[in-house]
Amino acid sequence: MINQTQLNQLSKKYKINESIVAREFVQITFLKELYEEGFSRDIYFKGGTAIRLLYGGQRFSEDLDFTVQVDEGVFIKLINKFFSKIENQYPFTFKERKTITGKTYLLTANVQSLKNPVFVKLDFSMRENVLEPTKSIIESEYPVIVQSFVNSLSKNEILAEKIRAILRREKHRDIYDLWILLELGAKFDLDLIQNKLKYYDEVFKVDRLISRLKDFSKDEFIKDLRPFVPIGEREKLGSLFEYVKTYLEKLLSSIDRKSS
Repeated sequence: MINQTQLNQLSKKYKINESIVAREFVQITFLKELYEEGFSRDIYFKGGTAIRLLYGGQRFSEDLDFTVQVDEGVFIKLINKFFSKIENQYPFTFKERKTITGKTYLLTANVQSLKNPVFVKLDFSMRENVLEPTKSIIESEYPVIVQSFVNSLSKNEILAEKIRAILRREKHRDIYDLWILLELGAKFDLDLIQNKLKYYDEVFKVDRLISRLKDFSKDEFIKDLRPFVPIGEREKLGSLFEYVKTYLEKLLSSIDRKSS
């Protein structure tokens, strides 16, 4: 496990609280162990933490999100066996949390150098197919070496899921993630986006996404992002919100004109 000296050094390097560093260490350790298992070939990493760990995003994240491409009953047996194995190797415990769709678990980790435990939510979605599967690697400065490929969604597919999330909920970090994915080279793939909305029997319209951006506020953006960005960046979140919103509105308006 990570020790106090390592926590302190990484906290200074990343300019973020030690508890956030400890959580990311736990996340990477879990991913390392998961993707050494044979059954992980049917589990695809995605979401905000994947943006950071696989594609170079800057914001930290609290959850691990996956799409599972195997029968739910088979998955439950395999993941429970895996949890038991990990609980014998690390100071981790896993507890299932009730959810309407998919399977959700809470990973609780006792990091020796911290007073309070670290929590990571594990969300496994089983409702749809992965459209652009890819293999990625995790490189980090943490005292854990990931030697297996990580099955994941492509940047474009994660972007498509982020657009769906923006249209269906009001979590302000989603517009930040959409912007950073575009900065990292992800593309608007209208077919991918439409495929993601098919689950809800919806048709994607660019003007609806432009209109939806108006529902996001600066204050909530700051509140939502503040715990997950370096301390020195927190005072800049207000101006970043204005920039991100303007950037997205201009880009989407350009796409809307081309598609009309």
